[in-house]
Amino acid sequence: GVLKGPADPPPAAPRTPPPQQRPPGGPTQQQPPLRPELSPAEEQRLADVARQDIGDTARRITELEGRPLKPPQKEALLNAKSFLDQAQVALGQRDYPRAANLASKARALADDLAATSK
Repeated sequence: GVLKGPADPPPAAPRTPPPQQRPPGGPTQQQPPLRPELSPAEEQRLADVARQDIGDTARRITELEGRPLKPPQKEALLNAKSFLDQAQVALGQRDYPRAANLASKARALADDLAATSK
């Protein structure tokens, strides 16, 4: 028979991991927040910018829908509407930075269209 002691401890018992090691010189914060914390004033400003752009762009889009557009322009108009919808959703979720960003994209597209489809 093979000589084996009764219930040998398994080799290399799992060691407890070392206490929380931080990368050298790294910040003490573990996960950066998904969104930078904005001051209420900054949030208010972005919300106003987003609403302004959304309002202007919505009017511009309505106006553009009444014009005869070439296929690439129709495509751009659809993109602008899509950005506008997303901006409104972001606004509803109080994600003002995103709303302002999307609204400005929609506005840029609509402005370009208005300029090229006169």
